[in-house]
Amino acid sequence: MNESALGEFERLLGNETSPWFEYNLEMASESLHKFSDEEWRDLRSRVLSYSACAQERCAEAVGDFAGNGSAGVLTTLLASTPYLDVAAISASQLDDMEVELPVSMLGRLQQILKQLTAQGSTRAEDVQRLIALLK
Repeated sequence: MNESALGEFERLLGNETSPWFEYNLEMASESLHKFSDEEWRDLRSRVLSYSACAQERCAEAVGDFAGNGSAGVLTTLLASTPYLDVAAISASQLDDMEVELPVSMLGRLQQILKQLTAQGSTRAEDVQRLIALLK
């Protein structure tokens, strides 16, 4: 039986004990080329159920792919993940993709910016640029 593209992607993300190097990131990102529109919708609907580790890896891989469906998954993570690191990675990836987010994201972006600034994170600059691009 053939594994679905989404199943392969989830397998490539691994878990907290599996390695995550540049090669693993590349493999996960490349697997996204096989995604159908339905698999992008499925990923978007289940990504928040992933562990913090899997959410981070997902944000990195989806952002590196930067293709059809990527912005939706990253926006879901940015808007709703309880993990600051995941939100920060998602914001950076969306900033790299020059995605214009809806103005309804302003409160969430300001909350993330405040936390990242307090930590002295360089990702705060990415969030500031996203705020400037709100439509």
